[in-house]
Amino acid sequence: MARFLFRFRWHILFWILYFISWTWFSASYFHNPVWVALVLTTAWSLGQGSSIYLTIYRWIPRLLKPRRIWLFLAVVVLTIFCCSALASFSFGFLLKLALPSYSGSSFAFLGYMLMGNTNLVMLAIGLYTLRQRLRNERRSQRLEKEHTENELRFLKSQMNPHFLFNAINSIYVLIRKDPGLAEHTLARFSDMLRYQLYDCSTDYIRIEKEITYLENYIRLEQLRKGPVLTIDYQSAESVAGFSIAPLLIMPLIENAFKFVSSHTDCENIVRLHLFFSGDSFHFTIFNTVDDPAPAIPDHNTTHHPPGNPDRIATTHPPGNPYPLPGGIGLENIRRRLELLYPNRHQLHIDNGGDYYSVSLKLLIK
Repeated sequence: MARFLFRFRWHILFWILYFISWTWFSASYFHNPVWVALVLTTAWSLGQGSSIYLTIYRWIPRLLKPRRIWLFLAVVVLTIFCCSALASFSFGFLLKLALPSYSGSSFAFLGYMLMGNTNLVMLAIGLYTLRQRLRNERRSQRLEKEHTENELRFLKSQMNPHFLFNAINSIYVLIRKDPGLAEHTLARFSDMLRYQLYDCSTDYIRIEKEITYLENYIRLEQLRKGPVLTIDYQSAESVAGFSIAPLLIMPLIENAFKFVSSHTDCENIVRLHLFFSGDSFHFTIFNTVDDPAPAIPDHNTTHHPPGNPDRIATTHPPGNPYPLPGGIGLENIRRRLELLYPNRHQLHIDNGGDYYSVSLKLLIK
């Protein structure tokens, strides 16, 4: 009973107010005794309530289909007429019993009943449809949110094995070269794993922690590759005091070290710069490559959607939005940017033939 009352509490409140107002109107305007007004209002309310609840709880679920719309309309019209006729007859019959002087027809109020029932049924259909639409929208939003969260968790689970493979391979090389240094590096690697397992469980993380993590990774790669690799790393003091999605830029850094050149007659360079300007975080990474590839024309353009100049969107050349090697890592970051920074990121990729360069700009709220 309590469950029923809670579910239909607004219905009950509406009919109580409806009943009181019409009883008061009947007693005040027509000067009927209160008991007569109560009886007449009951007959009136039963006729209208029957029309409404038959329509929204029986005919709408069963008949409101694209191919049965005319049947639905016909059944609703018939329901309104029958309930109105029954209410009008009951109203007239009770009025004759209560007021012997009344000599009107039992169906004298049929027109009023039809008009009142039609208005209330149309209002009920509109409110019912609106409620169902809002429920469907909330359900869709909830499902979309769950889907997005599941997809982000899946992307992170893909990212971890990618990182683990590169890092373990680096430590393996160090073990053969310098066991003592490998031990120190393994301890640093343990801190990195702790960061991944515990600190990265949230949607956003302080940029300072992310920078510490990537600096540890850079040191590990510098140790593995030795003096043949020149690393130019700069992080401006302005890069502090805000949060970003964890491990968002790591695939780009891993990609640069994975495909950096191994020249013997010229420098092999990885250049990484971070700075913060205005309300935007800027990340750029550059690396030389071994085999010159045909330069890909730069079709990346940045535009601002009308009405909001602060929103950043990016378009990419058709067919190959990310002309870089790397597979899973770059696909992950592309998808994570779409999910976490929709219309708030700019990704620019430049294939210069003997180098690759990636520039990422995030609008930080």
